[in-house]
Amino acid sequence: MTMNLHGSRLATPFLALFTIALLFLSGCTPSDRDFALNGAGSDLMSPKTVAVTDGIDAYFGEICRQADLPVNGSRPLKCQTSGFDDHAWHSVAKAGMNDIDHRCDLYLAWLENKRNQKPFVDATLVSVGATTAGVLALAAPGSNAIEYVALALGLTSQTYNAYYTRALLGIEPSTIKLTVEGRRLAFRDAFLNAHYREKADVVYVLRSYLKLCTPQTITMDVNTFARAAVTGEEPPQFANLELERQALETVRPVSSPALVIRRPAPPASPNVKEAISGNNYTDAQLLLLRKNLCVRSSDADNKKTMAAIKLWEDGIYGSTDSEYRNGRVDDREWTGVGLQRGIRDIGSCAARWRDAGERVVLEDPTREANFVKALKRVHVLTEGQNVGDTSVRDAIVAAREKCGLPAPAGRMQSDVTRDLYDKLLEWASKPEGSSCV
Repeated sequence: MTMNLHGSRLATPFLALFTIALLFLSGCTPSDRDFALNGAGSDLMSPKTVAVTDGIDAYFGEICRQADLPVNGSRPLKCQTSGFDDHAWHSVAKAGMNDIDHRCDLYLAWLENKRNQKPFVDATLVSVGATTAGVLALAAPGSNAIEYVALALGLTSQTYNAYYTRALLGIEPSTIKLTVEGRRLAFRDAFLNAHYREKADVVYVLRSYLKLCTPQTITMDVNTFARAAVTGEEPPQFANLELERQALETVRPVSSPALVIRRPAPPASPNVKEAISGNNYTDAQLLLLRKNLCVRSSDADNKKTMAAIKLWEDGIYGSTDSEYRNGRVDDREWTGVGLQRGIRDIGSCAARWRDAGERVVLEDPTREANFVKALKRVHVLTEGQNVGDTSVRDAIVAAREKCGLPAPAGRMQSDVTRDLYDKLLEWASKPEGSSCV
């Protein structure tokens, strides 16, 4: 009897604890329960994998649009990353960091505002989602924008929760801002000249950068730097940042047929360095440049290519005095940053265009149609549809003679130039029977 009583006394607290544990697990979200029972899980494929992949694709679509890189479709946008080179991936990475900076600044301002209002906040951070809706809310309607950045990059939404937010509300706001800004500047400096070879590299870097503005990391950083100020020890964050940077550049040696080694690009020929000012350009990119700038025949001495670059720059910049108008293609002109499109993305030159100058003037189909219509309006052309027709080329020669516009040096009388285009449209706008001059 005594033993049974003793056993019941031992069983009672055990059953109570077991019951509490069951109640605890039953009150968890599905994610909480999964992690509590299975950890990270034993199956590589998860039902959430597809959703996470879709989230990354939507996120990259928006970031590519911010970076002025080609996208297609309606939202969620699709970014055409298959042909990206190192420069394009670098633009995506920088645009992603800028997007994260914007949301991080709004989050820090919101934290300071909440700290001034009351000591506790709602775990869902509804006001943050409303404040930072931005472009990503379009990609994922109804989500909290600050959390969606994390979700798109594969981080759990619980990254932003009430526990850590309450902890941050106890820290002086300027300390938080100085800590986060210092960490962001150090990160950007470390990755300033990083080389991104594929989407996985950019996801890795953006995930690392995003973590700098999560409540957990901010809390840890503030505590770590405060401890370092007292002990004189260097905070581990600096060493970890160096390791993150090295991990991006690591090229793993082949240990099995399934692994592919990344070999450095073959050295560029002198012609590449003469035509394109920048690093990591190859002969293949020089060939693409020639194709897109209407250099159709072989150009062993680069003379045609250099002339084509000058024509293209004259057409793009017009009479504007630009530092980029130097007879060579730089990173900005190649990728299209600040321009409508870069040379790499404008596509092959149409057969009817003779050179890069004609391409710039006539690439818009509306402009070519207006040009041909103007030739007919002033009665130097009776039939013809585009500048590829012999009749149109003959009419261009006649128009030059009537307008007193000899072809510029190195051009033919039948070539379309910007000055002839403008003069012809001006002539066509005059009353019927007027002269060009």
